[in-house]
Amino acid sequence: MALSRTRIVDAAYTTLCEHGLAGLSMRRLAHDLGVQPGALYYHVASKQDLLAGVAERILADSAKLTSTSDPARAACDLREALLRVRDSADVISFVHVFRPDALTPFHTLRELFAARLPARQAHRAAQTLICYVLGFVAEEQNYAELVRAKIVNDRPSDTYSLSAFRFGVATILRGLST
Repeated sequence: MALSRTRIVDAAYTTLCEHGLAGLSMRRLAHDLGVQPGALYYHVASKQDLLAGVAERILADSAKLTSTSDPARAACDLREALLRVRDSADVISFVHVFRPDALTPFHTLRELFAARLPARQAHRAAQTLICYVLGFVAEEQNYAELVRAKIVNDRPSDTYSLSAFRFGVATILRGLST
């Protein structure tokens, strides 16, 4: 099969799911694809560009992210999409800083707030909610890694539950409405 950007991003996505962000290197990816590392750079400009493609792939797996008119539902849908992929919050957070206009669900959140707030406030409101989602999910994923490594015990806790997440989202949205 010919090497292409899609094939490289798919392989990187698989590596991310299996080994996490720390295990995703251009050298490993090239090895997995049976090519020399330099061959990857014909299709992706850099590892940062590759991560942007992987971020799009992570979010593309959940089409409903762009089909709601409720910011709370959008935040829950985003969390759900991120929890499916190991270290996805770190990848998405990086790409959000690297290419702030690249991720469609974040545009959707801005548009949802733009219907309720002046443009500058809508942008800040969306940014606040995005940062909360990414931070919460990053902590959930870090905790899962610690459990997987048997560094902490997996004990039932409300700290990283859907209800705790929804409480945070509701608190942010209440604050934005005042």
